[in-house]
Amino acid sequence: MKIYLKDGNYTLAKDFPMNVFEIRDTLDRLRKFQSREVSFRLSEFGNTELPQSLCGKEFSADICKLNLFVERYEKLEYPEAAAFKSLLKANPDSNFDDMLLMTYGLDCVPVFPCEDLHELGEMAIENDMLCELEDCSDEMLELLDREHIGQIMCERDGGMFVDGYYCVPSCYERPDMNIEIGEPDKRFFRLLIAPAPTNDESTEQFAQWLSLPCDKENLNDIAKDLCIGRVQDMVYYDFQSAIPSITEESFGDMRRIDELNVLAQRLSELSNHDFVKLKAVTESEEICDISDTMDCIEHLSEYEFDMFVSDESEFGKAYLAKNLPTNFDNSVLEDIDLHDFGQSVLGRKEGEITSYGAISGRGQELYSAITVKSEQQLTEDISEEFSDEELEARRKRLKPFEPKVKSGYLAKYAKNVQDASHGAIV
Repeated sequence: MKIYLKDGNYTLAKDFPMNVFEIRDTLDRLRKFQSREVSFRLSEFGNTELPQSLCGKEFSADICKLNLFVERYEKLEYPEAAAFKSLLKANPDSNFDDMLLMTYGLDCVPVFPCEDLHELGEMAIENDMLCELEDCSDEMLELLDREHIGQIMCERDGGMFVDGYYCVPSCYERPDMNIEIGEPDKRFFRLLIAPAPTNDESTEQFAQWLSLPCDKENLNDIAKDLCIGRVQDMVYYDFQSAIPSITEESFGDMRRIDELNVLAQRLSELSNHDFVKLKAVTESEEICDISDTMDCIEHLSEYEFDMFVSDESEFGKAYLAKNLPTNFDNSVLEDIDLHDFGQSVLGRKEGEITSYGAISGRGQELYSAITVKSEQQLTEDISEEFSDEELEARRKRLKPFEPKVKSGYLAKYAKNVQDASHGAIV
């Protein structure tokens, strides 16, 4: 299910449900570091036949509860799914906590396979569902208007038709429960591991989850529990990572489990800020290898990171705000699109706007002033780049500039005016 998330200036469209690492990464992209509360819209909600008022409504809730809601909703099967939809239609002003609770206790909502009022009336007669008809003879019952009887049933019950079912949401009893989701353990990788298949037969039924970092002893114990000598001799059926660039393709196989575990241990030592910074660097430099990520951690201090910049225009404004005179009124920058300027400055810094904020190139400073090199410095740079022999060879190949205008005032100007560094004077 696609959910549209928003927090301040940051918006995301994400597919739910997600694993715990994807949830954490989503919060980092929304710059939610102290809270799991997010704002969202259920504008793409499958075929739920939500009331329009509920479909376009903005909710606010713990992202973990939102994830639980989607998990429970997608597991609903008919007739419970029809019962849930009837509750939503009957209660269009529900808040999100109400909607989550509605996924529980659905068995108390009467649900009958029925398409319309005529079928409902027929069912009511056949099953003696109306006490008013108990004394009617069979001949009298045959003469009754089925649709009218169905209408009476519907009005009496407060029922409605949903996806080929007649539901009575008024019978629903709200569960007496409080849903709380604690903080997950600080782990960075999860693998669903099992003994290697024999005769090409899957061993997934014996699999169990391994979370990293993990003590060496625990790794050995898992292998012993599954009657395997070494954990490296096992296989994995699922791979989850806290760093989006580290995937099962970059992991390869269980022979690299020790290397992955060391990386997980190093990640556990990082502050939350540095962890998000690392993800920005790996995204910017397209780092997906385990050893390259380790190297990146060692040089993380050589990068500058601003997590609160979401695009090039914002970066341009931030750069000017830090480099303009202190008495400059920065409010004049608010309505100016500085995308091209910000992009140009970032290019000079070898930086990039990532999903997590602005990151500089290695050894660069994001907001230091860019200065123009002097003629002397440019000459020195050229001299360092080329040998004397190369420079002399290039001078010999140099063709004198031939002006297109050879008469009049423009010709005089072109012949005599000096460049800007010398005052642009004749």
